[in-house]
Amino acid sequence: MEKYLFRPYSPIFPELFEKEKQRIIAHIKTKLLIEHVGSTAVPNLGGKGIIDIAIGVDQKEFDLITKQLQELGYEFRPMHSTVERLFFRADLPDPEEGTRRYHLYLTYPQSKEWKDFLSFRDYLKQHLEEMKHYAELKKKALEEAKGDGEKYRKFKESIFAKILKFE
Repeated sequence: MEKYLFRPYSPIFPELFEKEKQRIIAHIKTKLLIEHVGSTAVPNLGGKGIIDIAIGVDQKEFDLITKQLQELGYEFRPMHSTVERLFFRADLPDPEEGTRRYHLYLTYPQSKEWKDFLSFRDYLKQHLEEMKHYAELKKKALEEAKGDGEKYRKFKESIFAKILKFE
C-alpha cells in the first residue's frame, strides 16, 4: 500500500468511517465523541485516502482507551503523538484498495487539537475555493516530499495556520 499518492475523493469514505465508528463504539463502552476528520471527511477533496478519526474523551480515560484501541488492531505511535493527543494507526480491509490505512487521534474535547480538527474540516466544507487550493497544495506537497512524511506535513503547515486563523 503506497501511502504518499494523491487519490481522488471516493464516495465510499463516509461509509468506511461510519463502519469503523460503529466497530469502535461496540468495543469501547466509554462515552466517546467520534468525528471523521482529514481529507476523506471533505467531499471531493482527494488526498492520500487515509480515513482520519478523532476521538474525544476525558483525559483520565486515555490509558483504558489506548488498551482497547490496541485490542481492535490499532498500533499506538508515541513518536507521532503530542501532549494533547495520542496517535494510532491501523491497516484494515477495504473494498476498493484491498487494505486502507486508518489514523486515529485520541484527544479530549477541550483541546486545541480537537477544535482545530473540526474547524479545519468544517471550513473546507464551506469554502469550495479554499478546498480546491488545499487539494492543489497537497498534490504539490506529495511531489516535493517524495515519500518523506515530515517534509509533507511541513509543506502543509502554512495553509493550516491560514485557515485556522479565520476560525
